[in-house]
Amino acid sequence: MEFVKLSRYHANLLLDFELKNKQWFDSLIEPRDKSFYSQQGITDHIDSLIKQMENGAGYSGVLVQNNTIVARANLKDISKNEAFVGYRVAEDFTSKGAASYCLSQLVSIAQSKLNITMLKARVLENNPASMHILKKFGFQATGTITNFITLNGNKLSCTDLSVKYA
Repeated sequence: MEFVKLSRYHANLLLDFELKNKQWFDSLIEPRDKSFYSQQGITDHIDSLIKQMENGAGYSGVLVQNNTIVARANLKDISKNEAFVGYRVAEDFTSKGAASYCLSQLVSIAQSKLNITMLKARVLENNPASMHILKKFGFQATGTITNFITLNGNKLSCTDLSVKYA
Protein backbone atom coordinates (compact mmCIF):
# COMPACT_ATOMS: atom_id res chain seq x y z
CA MET A 1 0.00 0.00 0.00
CA GLU A 2 1.16 3.50 -0.78
CA PHE A 3 -0.13 6.80 0.62
CA VAL A 4 0.06 9.45 -2.12
CA LYS A 5 -1.04 13.03 -2.59
CA LEU A 6 -4.46 13.28 -4.26
CA SER A 7 -4.41 14.48 -7.87
CA ARG A 8 -6.72 14.56 -10.89
CA TYR A 9 -5.12 11.26 -11.90
CA HIS A 10 -7.15 9.66 -9.10
CA ALA A 11 -10.58 10.83 -10.35
CA ASN A 12 -11.82 7.47 -11.65
CA LEU A 13 -10.27 5.56 -8.76
CA LEU A 14 -11.81 7.93 -6.22
CA LEU A 15 -15.23 7.74 -7.83
CA ASP A 16 -15.03 3.93 -7.75
CA PHE A 17 -13.99 4.03 -4.08
CA GLU A 18 -16.81 6.39 -3.10
CA LEU A 19 -19.49 4.51 -5.07
CA LYS A 20 -18.43 1.08 -3.82
CA ASN A 21 -18.45 2.26 -0.20
CA LYS A 22 -21.37 4.71 -0.31
CA GLN A 23 -23.73 2.57 1.76
CA TRP A 24 -21.00 1.89 4.33
CA PHE A 25 -20.05 5.57 4.64
CA ASP A 26 -23.69 6.69 4.76
CA SER A 27 -24.24 4.39 7.75
CA LEU A 28 -21.48 6.21 9.66
CA ILE A 29 -21.51 9.86 8.55
CA GLU A 30 -23.72 12.38 6.80
CA PRO A 31 -24.29 11.38 3.16
CA ARG A 32 -22.69 13.44 0.42
CA ASP A 33 -24.83 15.30 -2.09
CA LYS A 34 -25.98 13.12 -5.01
CA SER A 35 -24.11 15.33 -7.50
CA PHE A 36 -20.83 14.25 -5.90
CA TYR A 37 -21.23 10.72 -7.31
CA SER A 38 -20.51 11.59 -10.95
CA GLN A 39 -17.41 12.21 -13.04
CA GLN A 40 -18.02 15.96 -12.91
CA GLY A 41 -18.80 15.87 -9.19
CA ILE A 42 -15.64 13.98 -8.30
CA THR A 43 -13.51 16.17 -10.59
CA ASP A 44 -14.92 19.33 -8.98
CA HIS A 45 -14.25 17.80 -5.55
CA ILE A 46 -10.64 16.98 -6.42
CA ASP A 47 -10.09 20.44 -7.95
CA SER A 48 -11.37 22.03 -4.74
CA LEU A 49 -9.02 19.92 -2.63
CA ILE A 50 -6.07 20.70 -4.92
CA LYS A 51 -6.82 24.42 -4.58
CA GLN A 52 -6.87 24.03 -0.78
CA MET A 53 -3.48 22.31 -0.93
CA GLU A 54 -2.06 25.06 -3.16
CA ASN A 55 -3.36 27.69 -0.72
CA GLY A 56 -1.96 25.89 2.33
CA ALA A 57 -5.44 25.30 3.76
CA GLY A 58 -5.44 21.51 3.43
CA TYR A 59 -3.74 18.30 2.43
CA SER A 60 -5.45 15.30 0.83
CA GLY A 61 -4.04 11.86 0.25
CA VAL A 62 -5.22 8.46 -0.86
CA LEU A 63 -4.07 5.01 0.17
CA VAL A 64 -3.64 2.91 -2.97
CA GLN A 65 -3.22 -0.84 -3.28
CA ASN A 66 -3.08 -2.59 -6.66
CA ASN A 67 -4.28 0.58 -8.44
CA THR A 68 -7.35 0.75 -6.16
CA ILE A 69 -8.03 3.38 -3.50
CA VAL A 70 -8.64 1.63 -0.19
CA ALA A 71 -8.72 4.75 2.01
CA ARG A 72 -8.49 8.50 1.83
CA ALA A 73 -7.31 10.93 4.46
CA ASN A 74 -6.94 14.66 4.83
CA LEU A 75 -5.83 17.60 6.84
CA LYS A 76 -8.30 20.44 6.58
CA ASP A 77 -8.93 23.89 7.96
CA ILE A 78 -5.19 24.45 8.39
CA SER A 79 -4.74 27.65 10.36
CA LYS A 80 -2.30 28.92 12.99
CA ASN A 81 -0.31 25.67 13.04
CA GLU A 82 -3.48 23.61 13.63
CA ALA A 83 -5.51 21.30 11.40
CA PHE A 84 -8.37 18.83 11.52
CA VAL A 85 -7.73 15.23 10.48
CA GLY A 86 -10.23 13.04 8.73
CA TYR A 87 -10.22 9.71 6.94
CA ARG A 88 -12.48 7.21 5.20
CA VAL A 89 -11.57 3.55 4.89
CA ALA A 90 -13.18 1.10 2.48
CA GLU A 91 -15.42 -1.36 4.27
CA ASP A 92 -13.27 -4.27 3.02
CA PHE A 93 -10.18 -2.69 4.62
CA THR A 94 -11.46 -1.96 8.12
CA SER A 95 -9.48 -3.62 10.92
CA LYS A 96 -6.50 -4.07 8.59
CA GLY A 97 -4.41 -1.07 9.65
CA ALA A 98 -5.44 1.25 6.81
CA ALA A 99 -6.75 4.02 9.08
CA SER A 100 -3.72 3.80 11.36
CA TYR A 101 -1.38 3.98 8.38
CA CYS A 102 -3.23 6.98 6.93
CA LEU A 103 -3.16 8.77 10.28
CA SER A 104 0.56 8.06 10.68
CA GLN A 105 1.17 9.60 7.25
CA LEU A 106 -0.95 12.67 8.08
CA VAL A 107 0.93 13.18 11.36
CA SER A 108 4.25 12.94 9.54
CA ILE A 109 3.18 15.38 6.80
CA ALA A 110 1.68 17.78 9.35
CA GLN A 111 4.88 17.91 11.38
CA SER A 112 7.57 17.70 8.71
CA LYS A 113 6.06 19.65 5.83
CA LEU A 114 3.34 21.91 7.21
CA ASN A 115 4.71 22.97 10.62
CA ILE A 116 1.48 21.93 12.34
CA THR A 117 1.74 21.59 16.11
CA MET A 118 -1.84 20.62 16.95
CA LEU A 119 -4.17 18.17 15.25
CA LYS A 120 -7.87 18.00 15.98
CA ALA A 121 -10.57 15.48 15.13
CA ARG A 122 -14.29 14.89 15.58
CA VAL A 123 -15.71 11.41 16.03
CA LEU A 124 -19.36 10.44 16.05
CA GLU A 125 -20.47 8.15 18.86
CA ASN A 126 -21.32 5.43 16.32
CA ASN A 127 -17.65 5.03 15.37
CA PRO A 128 -15.71 3.51 18.29
CA ALA A 129 -13.05 2.12 15.93
CA SER A 130 -12.06 5.63 14.84
CA MET A 131 -12.01 6.79 18.47
CA HIS A 132 -9.67 3.91 19.32
CA ILE A 133 -7.28 4.77 16.49
CA LEU A 134 -7.13 8.46 17.39
CA LYS A 135 -6.45 7.66 21.05
CA LYS A 136 -3.69 5.26 19.95
CA PHE A 137 -2.02 8.30 18.33
CA GLY A 138 -2.28 10.38 21.50
CA PHE A 139 -5.49 12.27 20.78
CA GLN A 140 -7.42 13.19 23.91
CA ALA A 141 -11.07 14.15 24.25
CA THR A 142 -11.62 17.87 24.74
CA GLY A 143 -15.41 18.01 24.68
CA THR A 144 -18.66 16.51 23.49
CA ILE A 145 -21.35 18.01 21.30
CA THR A 146 -24.70 16.36 22.01
CA ASN A 147 -27.16 15.86 19.16
CA PHE A 148 -24.45 16.87 16.68
CA ILE A 149 -26.28 15.31 13.72
CA THR A 150 -29.29 13.20 12.90
CA LEU A 151 -28.23 10.17 10.88
CA ASN A 152 -30.77 7.66 9.63
CA GLY A 153 -33.28 8.99 12.16
CA ASN A 154 -30.89 8.78 15.13
CA LYS A 155 -29.48 11.80 16.96
CA LEU A 156 -25.75 11.32 17.43
CA SER A 157 -23.28 13.14 19.62
CA CYS A 158 -19.67 13.68 18.67
CA THR A 159 -16.46 13.95 20.62
CA ASP A 160 -13.86 16.61 19.90
CA LEU A 161 -10.28 15.42 20.28
CA SER A 162 -6.85 16.95 19.89
CA VAL A 163 -3.17 16.18 20.21
CA LYS A 164 -0.36 18.70 20.54
CA TYR A 165 3.17 18.24 19.27
CA ALA A 166 6.32 20.06 20.40
